[in-house]
Amino acid sequence: MGKALNRKAAFLIILCISLPGLGFAQSATLESAEKFFSDLSANFGTIADYEATFVWTQNKTVSRGKISYKAPDFMRLDFSDPANQVIDFDGKQLTVYLPSESATLLQSYKSKTPSQLQSMPTGAGLSMMQRNFSVAYLATPTPVPLEDGSKELVVKLKLTPRTSSSFSSMILSVGQDSAKKYMIRRSEGYYANGDKVVLDLFNYRLNQGIPLSRFAYQSPATSINSTDWLFDSSTE
Repeated sequence: MGKALNRKAAFLIILCISLPGLGFAQSATLESAEKFFSDLSANFGTIADYEATFVWTQNKTVSRGKISYKAPDFMRLDFSDPANQVIDFDGKQLTVYLPSESATLLQSYKSKTPSQLQSMPTGAGLSMMQRNFSVAYLATPTPVPLEDGSKELVVKLKLTPRTSSSFSSMILSVGQDSAKKYMIRRSEGYYANGDKVVLDLFNYRLNQGIPLSRFAYQSPATSINSTDWLFDSSTE
């Protein structure tokens, strides 16, 4: 259970961040994919916090909910399906509540943040991703439909790992919000065994002044707690 859940949580946490940047009017055709990605990384620092709606699809399983993020590394995912499931990181502890099993998984971090969060697209995280992945336009630097029949336009980037990675490749579909800022609209991860996971993000609400108390999650007292489910925190 832990490994499968960790893989799912990792993909969500790595990719559930909006990416502000230049407008489509400043055509991506004028810059390389690497430069485009670098600009997204540089501009991410303008976001203090955000909320968004997400839909996660893996094979035939679909999960939905709301994500909350606050710089530099606070994150919470509240699921509506499966109802009441929560993934939360409060800066010191990663908490995963699984209502279907009445279980809470707790992992403490003393001197570092989870590797999932270190790899997410903050300014530093995106720089790390750019070091670890080669970045190219999927087919063209100009905006294309999100999918067949869609009127929504996105720039599609393909990320290929330079070294060992959970994913054999990733595709990021970068769209625009109402303020004409770039954001990740869809993230697709492909595993070596052929599995595919897709994360869609909607309805971004930026810089809402989210309080730190949002990330002080307490699971129900009736749940069974399992601590240090990823590693022994005393050896961190």
